[in-house]
Amino acid sequence: MVFLRLRLCALLLAAMAGALFSQLAKAADMPFVAPAPEPVNEGLVEWGTGWYLRGDVGAAYIRPHDLNGVILSPDWPNNWTAGLGAGYQYNSWFRTDVTADYQSLYKADGPQNAALLCQIGAVGTPLGAGAGAFTGSDPIYAACFPVAHTRTESATFLANAYLDLGKWWGFTPYIGAGAGVNVLYQKGQINWFESNGVAYAGTTWTDPFTNGTYMANWDRVFSGTFLRFAYGFMGGVAYDLTDHIKIDLGYRWLNLGRIDGVDSLNNRISKDLINQQARVGFRYVID
Repeated sequence: MVFLRLRLCALLLAAMAGALFSQLAKAADMPFVAPAPEPVNEGLVEWGTGWYLRGDVGAAYIRPHDLNGVILSPDWPNNWTAGLGAGYQYNSWFRTDVTADYQSLYKADGPQNAALLCQIGAVGTPLGAGAGAFTGSDPIYAACFPVAHTRTESATFLANAYLDLGKWWGFTPYIGAGAGVNVLYQKGQINWFESNGVAYAGTTWTDPFTNGTYMANWDRVFSGTFLRFAYGFMGGVAYDLTDHIKIDLGYRWLNLGRIDGVDSLNNRISKDLINQQARVGFRYVID
């Protein structure tokens, strides 16, 4: 009887051990699952630092100030300018930007305040009393004035680089230079009239000395768009109004390339278009 009980206990222990080993084997066959990582907050992704937008207006002085029927004041200023731009501040002392500026350089519409003597005929200079010949001829003049319908406009696109010369109590002086292209647009006409209102173009006369016949015509019609290399130098000072807004006071000297036309004496000219500007503007730092 005792032997039978011992045998039952042994069988029960064996069954329990087999079940335990079976569960351990199944656990060993299951793949290992790593715990999910904690979410990382990367914050906002920034476009960059140092980008800025700018806008400027300015008083300007243009040379030549006498062109195509337009006589600008010889005193400074005699014109205006306006522009927009965008740039990047690389560090505390170096930045670059691109700018686009517009100017209405010369504009006239109607009679101009200029008058010239224009030849309308000729008379012979006698050789002597009763000789019946001429030693030459003398011109006959009248006063003529121009009526101009003209305009000349400029769109200037520059790439610029600046050196900021330190910040002093919120003020940052700077110097810079730029180069690019000037798009020069010219269109119009100039018609000349005698003081009595008769058109000068078409007036004819015969020189009694040479017997040559001449036809007057000072009128001029012009139109075209021209690309000119442009460059300039600038300097000024900026002041921090806020962390994002700066006011900019500066001077800019520009060479806008060659310009062709006639002056008030009706002489053809071809000169460099020089532009001096006193400018005020704002820079908005984006970030």
